[in-house]
Amino acid sequence: MAYWAALFLVLIVGFAIELVTGRKWWRYVLTSLLAAFLFAGVVASDFFLRTVDTEVWSGAVTDWDHKEEWEEWIAGSEECSTDSRGRKTCTKEPGHYEHHEAVNKLKTSDNGWFEVSRSMDGRTRFTDRSPNTAAELAQYFPPGTPSASVHLYVNKVRGSYSLFKHEDVDLNDYPELPEYPSFVSEVLHVDRIVGNVPNKQRALAALAAWNTELNKAVPDPDHPGETKSWKQVNLIFVNMGTDLPQAYGYALQDKWKNGNKNDFIVSFSPASDGSMKWVHAFSWSEVDMLKLEVQDYMMEQGYGKDFVPIVDHVAQMVADQFVRKQFADFNYLQIEVSETSTYIIWGLEMFVLLFYMYRCLLTFVRRRRNMTYDY
Repeated sequence: MAYWAALFLVLIVGFAIELVTGRKWWRYVLTSLLAAFLFAGVVASDFFLRTVDTEVWSGAVTDWDHKEEWEEWIAGSEECSTDSRGRKTCTKEPGHYEHHEAVNKLKTSDNGWFEVSRSMDGRTRFTDRSPNTAAELAQYFPPGTPSASVHLYVNKVRGSYSLFKHEDVDLNDYPELPEYPSFVSEVLHVDRIVGNVPNKQRALAALAAWNTELNKAVPDPDHPGETKSWKQVNLIFVNMGTDLPQAYGYALQDKWKNGNKNDFIVSFSPASDGSMKWVHAFSWSEVDMLKLEVQDYMMEQGYGKDFVPIVDHVAQMVADQFVRKQFADFNYLQIEVSETSTYIIWGLEMFVLLFYMYRCLLTFVRRRRNMTYDY
């Protein structure tokens, strides 16, 4: 709570200074408000930066919209001015047409409406010539096409993950761990298979379809007449590399801070003989049996020559057993202001206090000097 002391110091010292030097309470009130504003701003920024997180939602294409290109007439204008001799000068801007390109939009169940400018495979760039209708746009994005989008949420665990990390894992010993897959391409896709696997393109397509299925809209029993995402899960596979020790799986878990609230992450390391050296599944879900069964299945299955059956089988296991943990269970976590923000608070508050003291003392000295001259 050292950061609170900085604010209280400004308030107490400022009050004492006014009692001694001039009792201009409006000056004290304004300074106190400034100190409180800076304090609240740093604390709020610290909380936001340490708890804001992203999660990937899955859905499907549900609607299309196309607006044809059009020409807008911009009326001409005339501007006149008069110089010091009374001579009037006018400049005319002629009217003209302004071209507006065609607009193509998709609606997905996970992200609403947004514009697109290319086809799913990225090979066709949309122009004024094509597509010309919503029906033509739908040919590029058929109904039910899997989609993905990234959304922000408050993750208190992110700011307190030290409570959950593996004590014997130092991330500095694992500098080449992969980054979390959250980039959404213009073709609605997130690569949720990190690293190489056999038949990767088909495996990615299968995984995208499964994530859409796992997040399909179903009736919400708690809110009659409304729907909710079925499993609310984001299934990810991570190939850590061949013949690596299992500590890499634990290190990835710590780097990704156990994943986001809807993630089910399966990390693994193939052996050079085609088997699995180890499999480590992690998630905030408390269904530990699912994690163990996924690990056992993939160890028995081996790396193989086609990853699609593994994706299908694991996804079915997730569909049968996964239960997302409610992050409201972590509301008890208290996010203390970081050490860096504490230094920033002290620096700002001391600057305000020193400037305030300087102004007060300067005013006090001037007033005493004037009183001496009057005497």
